[in-house]
Amino acid sequence: MSVNHLSVRERVHLSRERRRQAGLQRVEVLVPADKIDLLRAYAAQLREGTQSEKLLVLRQLVAKAYQNFHASCLDNITIDPANADFSDAAIVAAALMHRGQAEAYKLGRQIRDLIK
Repeated sequence: MSVNHLSVRERVHLSRERRRQAGLQRVEVLVPADKIDLLRAYAAQLREGTQSEKLLVLRQLVAKAYQNFHASCLDNITIDPANADFSDAAIVAAALMHRGQAEAYKLGRQIRDLIK
């Protein structure tokens, strides 16, 4: 079913489910009115920190992929593992899963699961 055909309730449910799967938790906090901006900035920092940690792990996995499977799976893909972002990691994961043997496929799945 297309997202355009979903009811508002279903879209909200899907959005909350994606956030849950991303490891985010909704929290209600009572704070003084003059501290709301501070709290929002802190929450943004927390979310950014999670992305940064995930990106570091992805870069390590991409480096491992290049180290172990460059010749067999990644011969025509030029990505710098030290500067790889989520889209680069998705390309590496797809190549590993489609062109590699079982070990490469497993590493590709690991990378893909982190991207989601």
